[in-house]
Amino acid sequence: MLKHSRSINILIILLALSMAGGWGVYRYAHGSPSFLFYRLTFDYLLACKSKELNEQSRSGLSSTYYFTSYYLNGMISAAEGTGSDLLMRRVIRIIDTMLSTARQFESHGRIYYAWRPFSITADTAIPRPNLHFTFQATVPVARAAAVIMTHPEWKKKYESTARRYIAYADQSIIQYWYHDQLKDEIPWINPDHFPIWNDNGSNLGLITVFLYRATGDPLYRDLSKRIGCAFQAKLSPYGNGWIWENQKILVGSDRDNTPGSVGNQAGVPDTSHANREAFLMVSLYESGILFTRDDLARMADTLTDTLWNHSVDNPAFVNYLNGSDKPYRVYKEPGLNGSIYHGWALMGGYSVKAQHVMMCTLNAILLGKHNPSLERNRTSYGGKLALCGHILRNSSLIK
Repeated sequence: MLKHSRSINILIILLALSMAGGWGVYRYAHGSPSFLFYRLTFDYLLACKSKELNEQSRSGLSSTYYFTSYYLNGMISAAEGTGSDLLMRRVIRIIDTMLSTARQFESHGRIYYAWRPFSITADTAIPRPNLHFTFQATVPVARAAAVIMTHPEWKKKYESTARRYIAYADQSIIQYWYHDQLKDEIPWINPDHFPIWNDNGSNLGLITVFLYRATGDPLYRDLSKRIGCAFQAKLSPYGNGWIWENQKILVGSDRDNTPGSVGNQAGVPDTSHANREAFLMVSLYESGILFTRDDLARMADTLTDTLWNHSVDNPAFVNYLNGSDKPYRVYKEPGLNGSIYHGWALMGGYSVKAQHVMMCTLNAILLGKHNPSLERNRTSYGGKLALCGHILRNSSLIK
């Protein structure tokens, strides 16, 4: 009888463990086999990139963190989509390491902290940080603060962390660059200084919109809205989507220092750089500052109707916003400049079709299929990881 009772108890324990495990898997998968697949894929990709991310985070270089931002934004999206506290802690560890490498410098009698390299420019003989690299590298710092402060459980646990991130971004970007260096001007929205839209303006808009979400400070809201309105004024319908700076970019301009670069050959914005504007539109809309759901739907149509080749088995994306596949810089093959993993991918949160395209793209990469667009999204910094992370975030938005 005792032996029989023990057997029943063991059976009950095993059944309870099985049920608990099943419930754990269900929660992990958010009740969706598709979500489970992409979450497992994300965890695997993150494990593969763990060493690289740790090494990058210790570099102390904004020129490195510029590319680390692609990984981090994908990780933050995955944390939002899954609600994983473990993943948010991983994001925090990486950002904390990055911030610990910032170096002190002085400007106009004030002390600031920024990442190296510091260099002398045509504007000043005093070594200073690199604006372009610093702006993009700071976007995920501000974004992590916003996500923490708007997530009740994470705010309880990590509010002090978020406030450190806010303080760092504010002193580095707002106090030093905006007040000290730019003299309270945003040059990229002034057509006399920048007649063509400049991605430094987009990155500043992203930083300030996330700082606004984290703090509610009206200064941040004003800055992000001014940038957003300047970009909005450049938008024109193009088919079912948007285009901006249409035939306003000088052919052959926008060359970088890479040998063999031919610059912009289509006279319109290139697909890869326009990721930042897609990211900015989503962030301004989600913060209640600017743009409508219809605006986002049209931006999603830009991706699915103009950029995408309409293949689910062998998806590819053109090099320019007008559908042109002319060369861009050193990306001379059709579709080689079609990276969509770090901004365009977020359109999947507002378009079932765009989300399907993102899934097909990642699936094709995972299956080992090859075309220039897949290669660009496969091999670029954070490409697969970021694409998977944004897919997870999108899934939580379009349920």
